[in-house]
Amino acid sequence: MYYMSEKNASTPSQRFKQANRKVSGSGSELISLRLAPELLEQLAEIGNEQGLSMSDTIRLVLARGLRAPQKGTK
Repeated sequence: MYYMSEKNASTPSQRFKQANRKVSGSGSELISLRLAPELLEQLAEIGNEQGLSMSDTIRLVLARGLRAPQKGTK
């Protein structure tokens, strides 16, 4: 189960146990997203399982989703 300090956390990053545990360190562009609370909860669960910050979790999930499918899968 993911960690949340409060059910109605005032900022999405509060859904993550420790926002800066791992930092990618690469220079990148800053963007802003609006995400449904359910999606933020799913991202927090993934990030907390792997000890990642919110930004690193979003980058990881996007990279996984953008990978070319392997042969034999759709």
